[in-house]
Amino acid sequence: MSKLLDVTEKQILRGCCLKICEQAEPLGAGTEVIYAALKKSGYAGCGKEDITVACEYLERKDLVKLEHIKNDILGIYRCIAHITAKGTDLLEGTIAEEGVEIE
Repeated sequence: MSKLLDVTEKQILRGCCLKICEQAEPLGAGTEVIYAALKKSGYAGCGKEDITVACEYLERKDLVKLEHIKNDILGIYRCIAHITAKGTDLLEGTIAEEGVEIE
């Protein structure tokens, strides 16, 4: 895949993740849930690791806040993404942010 297409694909994935986080509030969306929702909607161009990378990118941009939940006894680890006020502003179109494509 060309670099332009690869970059565009990542930007679109980040926008999709952000939209799912908005719909999941106030509980937030786990990365597994985001992956399943994208897969169900026909977005087959990503894996679970791609979702994690996208959410970490969105957190660095202050568009989501990641909550890491861990229980060693039960062997459970979850990463829950919560949309921030800045993320909501981006989805509403009141701000712009490089690196995230909102369709």
